[in-house]
Amino acid sequence: MSLIPRLIVAYDFSDPARRAFELGVFMGRQLEADVHIVTILDSSESNASTLSKELEDLGQLLEMRTCGTVKTDDLKIQCHALAGHPADAIVTLARELDAPLILCGTTGKGAVARTLLGSVSHELVHKSGAIVMSVP
Repeated sequence: MSLIPRLIVAYDFSDPARRAFELGVFMGRQLEADVHIVTILDSSESNASTLSKELEDLGQLLEMRTCGTVKTDDLKIQCHALAGHPADAIVTLARELDAPLILCGTTGKGAVARTLLGSVSHELVHKSGAIVMSVP
């Protein structure tokens, strides 16, 4: 049994997130781990009446851009589109799945911008209890 049976890749459709996804697929194969790709619809920016449709559309887009691009004969991969505060939703999923590793892209914000705007990768390190790998 692998030390890392499951891993999560946080995906926001950026170039760093794409690289994190590619690394996640590689690591999933090497570790024989299940790979869970997750994107988050920030619920503070969404209308409650259209949330379900937005999540469905986001899930389809995520599937096309990630899971649908990988040959999965040797890899178990699953996509998740969730609503909520991004870091909190990712941490919740990681705990539900008992995933000890989270990969995420990083925008490379400096300390001042990170302090003012926050950083999902920074929050994941402090909130998750999992290993967090930030991919530039």
